[in-house]
Amino acid sequence: MTDDPAVASTVREIGKTACWSLSTAKPGNGVDQLRDSSLDTYWQSDGLQPHFINIQFARRQTVCAIALYMDFNLDESYTPKRMKIRVGETFHNLEEIRVIELREPRGWCVIPLWRKWGEDVLDSILDPDGDDDEDDDDNTDGNNNRRRKKVPLWKRKPMRTHFVQIGVTSMHQNGRDCHIRQVKIFGPREDGHVTMMGRYGTSSAVMGGKKDGDGKNGGASAMMSGKLAHTTELMCQFSTIR
Repeated sequence: MTDDPAVASTVREIGKTACWSLSTAKPGNGVDQLRDSSLDTYWQSDGLQPHFINIQFARRQTVCAIALYMDFNLDESYTPKRMKIRVGETFHNLEEIRVIELREPRGWCVIPLWRKWGEDVLDSILDPDGDDDEDDDDNTDGNNNRRRKKVPLWKRKPMRTHFVQIGVTSMHQNGRDCHIRQVKIFGPREDGHVTMMGRYGTSSAVMGGKKDGDGKNGGASAMMSGKLAHTTELMCQFSTIR
């Protein structure tokens, strides 16, 4: 993924600075295979569900996206169907921030790790160029007038965390164990720098490697805009994130 200049100039892969661990693994199919940059190898769990990938940083890191490579054509019942992303300071205070539903994925799935509305200090700032927050029931005064505007997505900050956990809770075809071929975790190229995040706006998800309407690669857009992206049309059509 980072071979794409649009991606490489915007984000950096920070997985090498983390300590990786797995809930279970079949011998010869563990962390080394998950991180070897080869799509021919994979992690295979070896135990009861759910299965976990734990990513722990020595110091708090700015994280904007996780990318996972899965291939239903090769892995069939070992292919994840439902995943959850949790973040926190330690293993004991993790908070669920994303739930991902997949249907027969084939390719890279990019999961943005942006804070939800109301979880960032920027959310309380009046912004005349923002949109009304239709989901905020408390966002009115006594006359039922909107008091504030939603801060545009490009002004939001990615997560800052010590610990990221990927949980696989179910497989296709009622499978028990999972195959995930690669996992990459990304931070901004300039750690903590927000202004560059508007470079790609809120473009549509990538489908089959196509570019978005601005001519930028949609994979980079997803990492910096907070929208789920896939590198295959099938995943884009049938996968959801919340």
